[in-house]
Amino acid sequence: MLWFYIALGLLSALLSGLANGSMRRFVVAGSLALSLIFVAFPFSEALGFLSRETISPTLFGVLPTFPILILIPLASVLGLVGAHLGRRMSGLAGVLGGSLALIVGFSWLARSPYLAQVRPLNGLMEAVSSLSFVAVIILLVWGRPKLRLPLSAAAIVIGGLVFWWLNSPVGYRYFPNAQGYYKVFINAPQGSEERLVEAYNQGLDELNRQRARIGLTQLEPISSITGLEGQKIPRAAAEEGFRLINPASRKYGTGIFFLLAGLMLGAGLMQLWRPNLEDSNDLISGGLFTAVILVLTPAFSATDFSITRLVEGWPFFLDFLDRAWPPLLSQPEFSRFPLQEVASQMLITLEIALVGTFLAAIFAIPMSFFASRNLTQGNAFMRTVFGLTRGFFNIDRGIDTLILALIFVAAVGLGPLAGVMAMAIHSIADLGKVYSESIENVDQGPIEALEAVGASGSNVVRWAILPQVMPLFVGWTLYRFEINFRVSIVLGLVGAGGIGFFIQEKMASGQYNQMIIAIIAIIIVVNIIDFASSWLRGRLV
Repeated sequence: MLWFYIALGLLSALLSGLANGSMRRFVVAGSLALSLIFVAFPFSEALGFLSRETISPTLFGVLPTFPILILIPLASVLGLVGAHLGRRMSGLAGVLGGSLALIVGFSWLARSPYLAQVRPLNGLMEAVSSLSFVAVIILLVWGRPKLRLPLSAAAIVIGGLVFWWLNSPVGYRYFPNAQGYYKVFINAPQGSEERLVEAYNQGLDELNRQRARIGLTQLEPISSITGLEGQKIPRAAAEEGFRLINPASRKYGTGIFFLLAGLMLGAGLMQLWRPNLEDSNDLISGGLFTAVILVLTPAFSATDFSITRLVEGWPFFLDFLDRAWPPLLSQPEFSRFPLQEVASQMLITLEIALVGTFLAAIFAIPMSFFASRNLTQGNAFMRTVFGLTRGFFNIDRGIDTLILALIFVAAVGLGPLAGVMAMAIHSIADLGKVYSESIENVDQGPIEALEAVGASGSNVVRWAILPQVMPLFVGWTLYRFEINFRVSIVLGLVGAGGIGFFIQEKMASGQYNQMIIAIIAIIIVVNIIDFASSWLRGRLV
């Protein structure tokens, strides 16, 4: 499997090179990514007595027990230095850096399991969290020279307070896993492995009796630590901080490491062949490429994304289709009329979306004028109103419609009212934001002309602003109605009425041949609404 990752990296570099893509950016990306993987991505497993004691260390975490791993960050530095020199030096650095990373990576995986002691690095994750907060604030204010210094200083002070709080007993009360989250391993004292083997063999009779009671196979005595591969270590050893590190047990950091090492090697070879495959912004684009890879990789791992599981689940999908087709449109002998019920619930879903969008628009139109920068900068009071309105929009948009629906279901009970209220409240912020941005982009000429002749503020809005923005308001409202119709389907799944509630009910009872009617109806209605809304927006905007 590792050779597949390497081949994928090489192939990606080859295809990009044949398409005249820059190879230097891949050398930069590989160098940066390998150094970050070295310190941040889990690579292997370290077993304890209980499953919750299992640790997935990074390569940096096991560096004290396998010093040759230091060559990986050196390979990264080599790649970055060579990329800075450009052309053939960049290609040579990519080849050497990628090859060195692959050699060291395979050397680590080939090592036999061994015993080590875990040492938590207290304060490290707390410091990283605080520095990340400071860095984000500084980046946000960097484009404002007048505010850059005071806000950066304030961010540093607040960052220090955050570090102090996270590193205090109060902080650990709320975030207990943060204490000593990052762990490194050191070599076990001389004779530790022999004592562990002896302790394991002494407790083997009791362990086998427990396994026999639950029908598991019996374990044999071991003569060395390698005999524990894939098993837990004795409780006493685990409590003393010992862990059995198995380098060959791969985590998600392993695959991406070999993929990027192969990409770096392939990019270097391509640039040696065609030295002109570089661009002036390779350092920036390489950094962005690295950021994307390093964000997506743990995300895929956290969501348990697996093509294998999808393939394994295919028969169950076919079984669902077999049970769902043909649709059961009616069954008069049992007083079942699914098609009629779907039509009724679909109408309710449309009405939920219609009422929710209407209520949102009624409130969003006046609020959008207070959230428009070009209309509220005349005095301090209006600037305050602007800030409060925009703040409300941001807070409201941050609360998902589904969460609001759950709250209203608890407050007013099951039914369409909960869906209408949740949709209306959330849509106020979405519509208010796009309405206010439309107002900010109006032509200032008519406004200035009316103000020059002494027109009141209401007249300016009536005669200079509304004629420009009303077609846009209508277009945005129609677009929001499309979105709200789709949202109202999901709201029904939590008891807010409509076709979603019908789907949830039939799914729970296994009546797939009735549920499929609702799915077909949704597809038809969604397409009708999309085409009709697009036609209306084209005529109005």
